[in-house]
Amino acid sequence: MAARKERRRTFPVVSSLQYRFFAMTLIYGFVVVCFLLFSAFAPDVADMLDKSLKLEIRGYAANRLLDNQFWVWGAVLLLVISLGVHSFRAFHKVVGPLRRFRSTFEQVGDGNLLLRINVRERDYLETEAEALNNMLEKLRRKLRSVREATDVAFKSMDEIEQSMSKGNEMTETQRELLRTHREHIEKIATLVQFFRLEEGQETTGSGQKG
Repeated sequence: MAARKERRRTFPVVSSLQYRFFAMTLIYGFVVVCFLLFSAFAPDVADMLDKSLKLEIRGYAANRLLDNQFWVWGAVLLLVISLGVHSFRAFHKVVGPLRRFRSTFEQVGDGNLLLRINVRERDYLETEAEALNNMLEKLRRKLRSVREATDVAFKSMDEIEQSMSKGNEMTETQRELLRTHREHIEKIATLVQFFRLEEGQETTGSGQKG
């Protein structure tokens, strides 16, 4: 029950961008409604509904309302087209970074971590792009640390094998145990080798051998 209440309280907002587009939509609607009401329809409708006015005046307001509909709706159409163009240009500032994000995700899936997302000066999602760049940088550092740790582990395995081979002969159980540990380290090295962390490195997926 508590989890259900928590889900109800949670509003799925990824960033302030959602609020920005929501506010933009409300402003556009408000502008259109105000334009219709106050520039054309509201005065004439008020005259038509005012029973204190003479019938001729009310009839003139009705005729004027009909006469003005052509240019009013033309102006409304022009306004809607202008707002649509502006909305398209604003949305384009989101689509551009999203395309870069998708391209980056595909390259990361192929093992390339030598990437940095750059957005245009007036594009949105700058904060998200910087967060992704920081994530990639941290991931590169962590994987480099894992690669260095596997190199140390291979050297340690060599030293253990050399020390155990001196003096007493290793038993078959000991040989099998060392071989198993080496295979585990090689699997880790193979997985890390899949990612491209340095310039000139090929993401062939080949592991290191001790």
